[in-house]
Amino acid sequence: MKKLKEYYFLLIGVSFSLASCEVANHIENDNLDNKSGDDEELIVEIIIESNATYATDLEVNINSRNDPQSIIEPTIEVPYSEKFKISTDTMFPITSTNVKASVGEDGDEISCKILYDNAEVATHTSKGTFATAACENKFIDNILSSKSGNLADSLQSPAFFND
Repeated sequence: MKKLKEYYFLLIGVSFSLASCEVANHIENDNLDNKSGDDEELIVEIIIESNATYATDLEVNINSRNDPQSIIEPTIEVPYSEKFKISTDTMFPITSTNVKASVGEDGDEISCKILYDNAEVATHTSKGTFATAACENKFIDNILSSKSGNLADSLQSPAFFND
């Protein structure tokens, strides 16, 4: 009788193990079927505008886990726009984005904007002879301001500086 109980426990244990393997196999196959081969991307766009014909000291830093990118230019024509593609195949793919630019000598106003998938996440305008616009968006800002599952809505944050 004791051996019979041991066989029942052994049979139940083997059944659970096989069932677990089958469930794991179905989940793995479903994940493989759902992959299209193309990883999704986040489009980060930087926009610099001014009443001058050019801007100086442009610095852009896209701090992402898999492909950080940066630009440093002594002068740029304005309006200026640059797009960056960030792979979203990792958890928390982007940690922060920083932009800074100064107004050219022939103007007195400059602004910068950061867009994630066409949603504005940071903006700043500065006025004056030596005006400098600086925008920043940090991952923690995105979490704290998250109110929905929509990426565009969840990535909203206030401007880094206020004039």
